[in-house]
Amino acid sequence: MKTLKLGKYLTAGLVLALAAAACGGGDAEPAATTAPTTTAAPTTTAAPAETAAPTTTAAPTTMAEPAEPPTVALVVNQPAGDRGPVDDMVRGLQRVEDEFGAETTFIEALDPSTFETTLRNLGNQGTDVVAVTFPPMGEALAAVAPDFPDTRWIHVFGSALDMPNVVTIELENHKAMYLAGIMAGALNTTGKIGYVGGVSIPSLNADYNAFVMAAQSQNPDITAEAAFIGTFGDPAKARELAAALYDNGADIIMMAGAGGDAGIIQAAEEKGAWAMGGSEEYFTSDAVLVSATIYWADYVFGQTQNALGDDYSPGHVIEGVASGGIDIVVSPTVLETGPAEVVEKINAALPLIDEARSQVRSGELDIPFIPDL
Repeated sequence: MKTLKLGKYLTAGLVLALAAAACGGGDAEPAATTAPTTTAAPTTTAAPAETAAPTTTAAPTTMAEPAEPPTVALVVNQPAGDRGPVDDMVRGLQRVEDEFGAETTFIEALDPSTFETTLRNLGNQGTDVVAVTFPPMGEALAAVAPDFPDTRWIHVFGSALDMPNVVTIELENHKAMYLAGIMAGALNTTGKIGYVGGVSIPSLNADYNAFVMAAQSQNPDITAEAAFIGTFGDPAKARELAAALYDNGADIIMMAGAGGDAGIIQAAEEKGAWAMGGSEEYFTSDAVLVSATIYWADYVFGQTQNALGDDYSPGHVIEGVASGGIDIVVSPTVLETGPAEVVEKINAALPLIDEARSQVRSGELDIPFIPDL
């Protein structure tokens, strides 16, 4: 709007200047006795007010007003500050704001009874794009999306919905857990590993099963134990559960507690043990070996870009090791400063992980999704 107003101001100034020039030509007219003015007066033949004034054809007053910035909302059912999935999705939302000039809204909907009302409010406001998170929000999305066909909806980590204004993103995280399990099996020294998750739901159960399967591919005598916090935001409870697993003989724990992961890391540090999973943000702790990295920010940004585009494609998208959307990353701190015997085992395991990753991508290795414990 400022550019248009400035354009109008400049156009008005040019018109006034040209009018003044025309008046100046009239003042010179009485010199008719010496009358060269009729033959040499350029004011009437070259007057820019008539022939050179582009201001009437290019006047910005006739231009269409610029489109309103798109409105984009991210609704999460877990609190921010987890240094993991939610915080990464917030970074994706910020990128949407920075690169698309969007007006963005971030909402924590932590009470399931508010899911549907929250989404309906955004639909009623005419929000262009709404992204929601994790399986528990699927039912509310399925109920609301058909009532707001002009809003484009994104479900990050959700089941397929056959709707023309919805993109659902399925995450094959269990395959990344398999890669991490290879590392756990190669590094394990006690014959026991552990897993601490937020809630026992099919996706996390499948992660645990794939993790254990891979560890046992390195040592079939390894046993495992899983514990669930009951929520995704209780680090004190997570610390208690992780400490118990370490005390029971686990020397490595895979963590999937989101906001609870901080407690698992604390237990690992206190017990002189190892933790895996979560986020590369956790590499600030020397106790974290490996991150099973899900590129949440890329999903939010990429599917918002899709939703705002002229060639919008709804449907179900599968992300995982095969697509490059999920992978495991080894802590550079551990590689640089970790115990020599641990670093040696990590380096020996990396070719095994590379081979498994290639087999997953080619389809040669099929890692089953086992939703029950």
